[in-house]
Amino acid sequence: MPEIEELLHRRSDLSTFLVHLTRAGETTTARENLVSMIAGGQDEDGIASIQARSPYGPARDYDDHLGLVATQKAVCFTETPLEHIWMMLKHIERRTVHFEPWGLVTTKAAAREAGCSPVWYTNKAATNWTTNPIRFVRRMIDDALARSRGEDNAIIDELLQQEPVFRITPFVEDMGRSRDGVPKEFWWEREWRHVGDYSLQYPSRFVAILAPEAEHESLRAQLAGLEIHEKWKTRSILDPNWGLERMIATLSGVNSNFVGPFPS
Repeated sequence: MPEIEELLHRRSDLSTFLVHLTRAGETTTARENLVSMIAGGQDEDGIASIQARSPYGPARDYDDHLGLVATQKAVCFTETPLEHIWMMLKHIERRTVHFEPWGLVTTKAAAREAGCSPVWYTNKAATNWTTNPIRFVRRMIDDALARSRGEDNAIIDELLQQEPVFRITPFVEDMGRSRDGVPKEFWWEREWRHVGDYSLQYPSRFVAILAPEAEHESLRAQLAGLEIHEKWKTRSILDPNWGLERMIATLSGVNSNFVGPFPS
């Protein structure tokens, strides 16, 4: 009788990998942000990391009160299979976050070990607890706020930070229509999150770097000139718009002249 692990390895809809995609900042390009992550230029301790810059979940509006102790800021990944990452790059109506074809690929097992967990997508359209838990998560947030207010009704940060619900909320998202009828249906992104910065201290836990094919050569040269771990300089570089066959060939180290159905 086979183990469940043996069976799941054959399911193409269950990815071995998690992907973190980057995007441009106000003054930086997606490429610059990716290289900065790898080089560790944004980490005050000199250790490369992906910075957790945005708060997520139903308690994100209280992040300023929660501080580092119970931050709602997280680093986001997707478990979308590699051959479908191209879809994450599309500009889709009502989607406010637009990623670019730059990023990093790690394994799901390594990410779990580092503290990543899948997002819990709850159905807010349901009417009872078993199918609408977001209602009760929000009630727990309200109760925590009530317990953490002083005589002047102001939030006492130190008390709020001790409330257990805020360890859960960064991993919770609802789905369904909002009060104005706009649908919120992002469960298909199959998101995972890591609360706080995600360390890149161990490059061997990363399988590949993502970048547009036209920039592979210049990116490789740029990484070669940086004072970074040698493993980053030899990591495979994949274009997320490639098909799976080409990704497999590149990860396997096949000469690019022999990749594809026709000789180059």
